[in-house]
Amino acid sequence: MSSKVPKPCVLIISDSPDRRNFLRYHITCQNLKPLWYPNILSARKAIREDPFSMVVVDLSLPVEPKLTLMKEVSYYQPDAQIITIGKVEHLKGMGTLPSLSSIESIDSIETFPDRLGDYITGISGKKSKGR
Repeated sequence: MSSKVPKPCVLIISDSPDRRNFLRYHITCQNLKPLWYPNILSARKAIREDPFSMVVVDLSLPVEPKLTLMKEVSYYQPDAQIITIGKVEHLKGMGTLPSLSSIESIDSIETFPDRLGDYITGISGKKSKGR
């Protein structure tokens, strides 16, 4: 009996339904399992309890709760890759980028589909529990 290897889970953090759906579509096209939660508190709880291979953070407003969430991802899931979209200069100015080891930043959501393949290479060998 062969067992199915679960798809790596990708947590999407975005307040905009249009942007979240754009991200979800492209993540699904790469044979990954996108997940999102209705609010930042639910996402923070999931980070503490569930494994994710990747966390995609759309840094539209508000930014501060998302920065806190990124730090929690780094603490609770050090192997998860964090991808931020937008506000790159803001993050550099705050010194957030160097303090988080597995973070990649994209200037614009439009470049996400083109860059996603590069990020998948880093997670394709990792096992993630399916949900």
